[in-house]
Amino acid sequence: MKDKRSGKIVLVAHCLLNVHSLEENLAIYPGLEEEVIKLLIEKGVSLYQILCPEIELSGIFRKALPKESYDHPKIRKIYHQLADKIADNLRWYIKKDYKIRAVIGAEASPSCGIELVGKWKEKITGKKEFPRDIEFIPGMGVFMEELKSSLAKINIHPEWIGIPGKSIRTLKPESFKETLNKLAKLL
Repeated sequence: MKDKRSGKIVLVAHCLLNVHSLEENLAIYPGLEEEVIKLLIEKGVSLYQILCPEIELSGIFRKALPKESYDHPKIRKIYHQLADKIADNLRWYIKKDYKIRAVIGAEASPSCGIELVGKWKEKITGKKEFPRDIEFIPGMGVFMEELKSSLAKINIHPEWIGIPGKSIRTLKPESFKETLNKLAKLL
């Protein structure tokens, strides 16, 4: 007997399903990224919530920082171990012929960004402050780099989509709608 499963799975960054995990002043929604989750529900995909790698490191009381603050061998080792655990778990789904369609990250996150990450601006004197002293540059977050590597080792090659957060939406308001359209076409 067949059931109604779509066989499509999307990995979702923790903070998109739980905004309480974000650093102070970064949440746009009261609970979760409503439009993103609504679209995923409409497309009939299952959601696999990725643990927040930054909470794994520093807990919930942490400051927003750029990628270079996380790009260190000790942190990469922790992130690599977490990514390998996720990949090991996903093997079961692959054995049942389910498809890992996408990984949805939090754009500009130092850990979970997909196409953009924050970087300290050059020539800052004195104490650096987020977001004043941050610029966004092309690049993938440290954890997503590790996850991509772990998934590739087991031959999983999903699409990678970054949902623009508060900082990116402020700089480029149309980016959120563009990303939702891209996600809708993919699924």
